[in-house]
Amino acid sequence: MAGQPVSNATVGRAQSGDTLGAERAAPAKLAAQAEEELASKLRERATLTPEFWSFSGRSRREAGHGIFAYPAMMVPQLQGALLEDVQAVDPAISSVIDPFMGSGTVMLESVSRGLSFSGADINPLAVLLATVKSQAYNPEQLSRVRQRIILRITEDSGDKIEVDFHNRDKWFRSDVARDLSRLKRAISAERSKVMRQAFWVAMAETIRLVSNSRTSTVKLHSYPAHEIDARQIDAIETFLRISASQIEQMKDQAEALSEGLRKNPDLRIDCRVGDARSMPAKKDRAAADVLMTSPPYGDNVTTVTYGQHSYLPLQWIDSADVPGMRQELLENTRSIDSISLGGKLKGAVDWADELQVKSSAFAHCFDQLKSHPRNAQSRFVGFVHDLDQALEAITAQLRSNAWMFWTLGERKISGIPVPTVAVVRDLLAFRGARHIETLERKIPGGSKRMAFRNASVETMNTESILVMRGRSYTDLDSRS
Repeated sequence: MAGQPVSNATVGRAQSGDTLGAERAAPAKLAAQAEEELASKLRERATLTPEFWSFSGRSRREAGHGIFAYPAMMVPQLQGALLEDVQAVDPAISSVIDPFMGSGTVMLESVSRGLSFSGADINPLAVLLATVKSQAYNPEQLSRVRQRIILRITEDSGDKIEVDFHNRDKWFRSDVARDLSRLKRAISAERSKVMRQAFWVAMAETIRLVSNSRTSTVKLHSYPAHEIDARQIDAIETFLRISASQIEQMKDQAEALSEGLRKNPDLRIDCRVGDARSMPAKKDRAAADVLMTSPPYGDNVTTVTYGQHSYLPLQWIDSADVPGMRQELLENTRSIDSISLGGKLKGAVDWADELQVKSSAFAHCFDQLKSHPRNAQSRFVGFVHDLDQALEAITAQLRSNAWMFWTLGERKISGIPVPTVAVVRDLLAFRGARHIETLERKIPGGSKRMAFRNASVETMNTESILVMRGRSYTDLDSRS
């Protein structure tokens, strides 16, 4: 005999091993096929329509997207196209998460396609906006509430200014402050919180336009005194115009939300105040199928000052109607921005060694910054460290093989380009994610402005959409 006979038990074990190996290989093969199919769809769009992803002349703020001019908003049609392509490749997806939700662009695009949505943002005003966008308001009821607000304003002859905060008179003329106080009292008198929230958004947009802060920048930057005195401002008329326009938008918003419910009667929406760095891990059955988001492009103070942009409206809105509002967020104009990614610089450089292990792109950029002031190094390391913490928490929200779409922009620190796209790709790959495609888009008109320490304004001309697929969890490596 050539060798010892093989027992039936041994044969059984060998066959079981082969079968198990094939079973494990099959999902991996299917996953790779789906990833290539999605990459092909994304490339095909640009092949058929050059500059497709730039959406030049095709970006519209409608159906609820335009009720407030939130800074650096995502392009709704772009995110919608990405969702449609991934739905075509993976029809089983049912939920989307956005941990840097902003004013809810991804939320509306997801829900209108029948996908449940979970989102968070560290800025309470952003969450108020997204909360209002998540409601299918009855336009006729909104119009009746608007008429009641108008009547209350007409009957209100009081001169009391309802808010008091540091430098209030710097940011609002006395006549404007009195009119805003009448508006505040009129909206506060409404019994329905949901209705009050809708009109607080109209008031927030009014404040953006009638305050003494320039609308040409997202930072708080006042007009010169002679321009403030010369401005023709009617806060009540501005509110009436904006609220009427919003009601029109909310008709389409209600239809989009209703369409989503028709597609998925079990559709759920969850918008909350939260820090992406401390999101609790979810069990697999509650984990999201798709991550679609756009994190800050750097620390808010030197990129996009979302908190400063929100500071004045939040002073006027009843705090009880703003989700997650805390008074300490209004202690000064930088309070919200200071708790965002990269907001704390003390000891930041100490994290460099750990990050260099995770990302070669980070290591290369940090090496370039070593000859520059320590503040520049701290800004870079502090932001990437916070982003890395966020990625750890965010990926724990995702199911096995979740799809990821990251809209990213790149800036400079001390004249050194920061390779944000490559850094995020490295940090995700470190966690087992796979790269599918990177889409480049031009921002028409350089519409995203970044304010730097010297108060100059720079426009961002390009963005990238980093498309990744999350780690595959086996039965032996699943989350509990």
